[in-house]
Amino acid sequence: MLPYFLLQPSTPKGLTVEATFINFKVDYFSALYQLITTMKSLLYIALVSYCVTFAAAKSKYGDYYLGFGVDFVEVDDLASYDGEGLSLFANSLASDEADFHFTFDYARLDGNISKETVWSLGADYIYHLDNFSGVDGMFRPYVGGGIGYVDDSAAISLADDGFTWNLQAGTEILFTEEISLALGAKFFGLWSDFAETEFDLGVDLVWWINDIHGLSLGYSHSFDREVDVIGLKYLYSWR
Repeated sequence: MLPYFLLQPSTPKGLTVEATFINFKVDYFSALYQLITTMKSLLYIALVSYCVTFAAAKSKYGDYYLGFGVDFVEVDDLASYDGEGLSLFANSLASDEADFHFTFDYARLDGNISKETVWSLGADYIYHLDNFSGVDGMFRPYVGGGIGYVDDSAAISLADDGFTWNLQAGTEILFTEEISLALGAKFFGLWSDFAETEFDLGVDLVWWINDIHGLSLGYSHSFDREVDVIGLKYLYSWR
């Protein structure tokens, strides 16, 4: 009688290796599929969290706040001036899509020949273009216009004193719930002389410490008269 192990059917070695390879492929693709599914889920959660962050982010526009700040001014036009200034401002809702923004700026400047003072008042209407990115989007573009009055004995900002007008546009970029960056351009001039105009660009980095208190660091440059202003401001929001 033959031994027991000789009676058992044998599996060819090639078939065993092939079966092992097939099982490895199945396990590999199964693990890969699970990894991709997990990554998709994590990406979805991150995207939702990202959107929620913007939805809860505090913006300069569409809010009530007031504040004050100090400005450092340098003029590199025909006459060279530099000095410090004070700024006061307030923002209030005009509607769900627009703001009223009020400003008062005062500066004392030392020149090569004389010392000068400059002050101005302004009232602007800012309309949010939320249809482009949504109320809760990362970008909050805006357009606006306003009127004001400037008293400038040295003709640093405009050639004469008087009532002013302005047109402006820009966007705010909401990076986190607390930090945003505002980019804006303003074209302005005198009502009494529409040929007397100026154009400036500005950037403003805003940090909301909490829902009430905020700080901003800004820079603006006027191209015609080459006026540079760096401003540090405190914001108080009561909404």
